[in-house]
Amino acid sequence: MGQLVKISASSAWLLLWAVLAVQPAPARSEENYPPADEPWNSTHYDALAQRIESKGLSLPTLSGSATKPIFERMVNADNIPLRMGLNKDLNITLRFQKLEPILQPLHRLVVIYSNETHNGKPYASELARLMVYETKAAGALLDIGEPYLATLKMDKRYKAHIANFDQIKNDARQIYIGLVQSMTETSLYPKPDMLKIIESAVSGLPSYHPIFTEQDRTGLVQKLTQQISKTTDPQLKTALTELRDAIEHRRIRT
Repeated sequence: MGQLVKISASSAWLLLWAVLAVQPAPARSEENYPPADEPWNSTHYDALAQRIESKGLSLPTLSGSATKPIFERMVNADNIPLRMGLNKDLNITLRFQKLEPILQPLHRLVVIYSNETHNGKPYASELARLMVYETKAAGALLDIGEPYLATLKMDKRYKAHIANFDQIKNDARQIYIGLVQSMTETSLYPKPDMLKIIESAVSGLPSYHPIFTEQDRTGLVQKLTQQISKTTDPQLKTALTELRDAIEHRRIRT
């Protein structure tokens, strides 16, 4: 009888292990996000935007210990599109083709964070860093657009390539105009974030000067002039004034 009890107990344990073996392992929340420990390409940005929009994935934030590495990877200059786009040692076609696909999914993420921030969520710092990153990426694409087109003059789809780059330039203008618009939202962004936004606008001007229309330039100068008159913080006023004067007089910081 004692031997039978031992066998039964042993069988029960074997049965339990068998059941556990076929049970799926509980999914980790990190598996829903692109990896934080390797450089992203445009498909990572697209996947993240898609999962947030369609599956309700939580937005990565700087305050969340689990998602802070994800957000920091999202705005990392070492990510493949920006790193390759800025690498002057690479073929111009490769640089353009790696950088261009990032703009749409990156802008989708900017819009998502913007909507949530303006609905009261505490994502202003994340939004500021995303806008700065987007401005840099779009500016890098503007810088290589004309050299890239020069390699395609004999291509039978040359006019289509011209039209595509015209759309890129129009989108980039709107990105920059949106960046300046954010400078009027002083109650939304902490001062350090606002200074980063203004600095990115100043440093990015060499890429954007050539695509501004006169209407763009006039509108930006007027908006910044109005904001300067409302601003009491000396550091912010100085930064805004530098940007306003650089846009108005087509200056480039040296």
